[in-house]
Amino acid sequence: MTTQPNPNAAALMGALVADAATLGTHWIYDPARIGKIANNSPAFVPINAQNYDGVPAYFAHAARKNGDQSQYGEVLALAIRCITTNDGFDVTGYQDAFVAHFGAGGAYQGYIDRPTRGALDNISADQRAPSGTDDDQHPAIATLPALVARYRGSDDFADHITAAVHITNVNEAADHYAGIFADLLADVLSGTDLQHALKTAAKREPLLQAALDTSETDSIAYGEITGRPCHLYQGMPLAFHILANTDSYHRAVEANILAGGDNCGRSLMVGSLAGAAYGIAEIPLDWILATNSSGDIWPLLKKF
Repeated sequence: MTTQPNPNAAALMGALVADAATLGTHWIYDPARIGKIANNSPAFVPINAQNYDGVPAYFAHAARKNGDQSQYGEVLALAIRCITTNDGFDVTGYQDAFVAHFGAGGAYQGYIDRPTRGALDNISADQRAPSGTDDDQHPAIATLPALVARYRGSDDFADHITAAVHITNVNEAADHYAGIFADLLADVLSGTDLQHALKTAAKREPLLQAALDTSETDSIAYGEITGRPCHLYQGMPLAFHILANTDSYHRAVEANILAGGDNCGRSLMVGSLAGAAYGIAEIPLDWILATNSSGDIWPLLKKF
């Protein structure tokens, strides 16, 4: 068992920093291109459309600034704000905040993914119970680090997790993988060694077990097996492989960036689990300072 000071804050800051650090390479599906533009470190590669030219890639973040969150990180930051403001997670209140933030005229300016668009449309049509769409992609788990930090150990933990997932994603696979991730993060936040917790969680899904059992230790190479896109059945096994084959926060985040594809989608899993496991002191200070949301979010994290 490991014990870290303020593990909730470490997990949440770890997720947000990992997401911001990954933004400049998000949705580049050619790891060789990421390696080429990474220089000394792949973290916080500046946003540059030219980096996406001539390789399998999708440039989605022209409206974002270096150090910003992706749409995934924005969802997590919004959940943190809502939980601290309301002393808990109220679905209706969060849905209202979601529309105000991501909808027309909202503070967020940037890429809107399919589950976010579906939720916005459904909430606007007063379809709220649930407001999600049939989708198994990474937005399903974007709120969960905040929900786990707030409700782990409570009798209604699983109910809160399901309700949060169904705001954007109503899908059997999304429920399956979100439940595994939520229980895994709660386990690590409670002090269980990360490698032991990964092994326990992997018993619930053969693709996760395969990620731990493989003899391939290079996560870039293993991404060829899992695939690099946005579906949870691809992203979570690759995140497990990365966490199983690294031994520090910064190595886990860098390995996730270098693996390419929807690395921002995986970053909330990798960053929260590595933050919880290795502690807030192991998140590089220059990375925290380069994350634009960190100054506003840090006072809120202490309330967790």
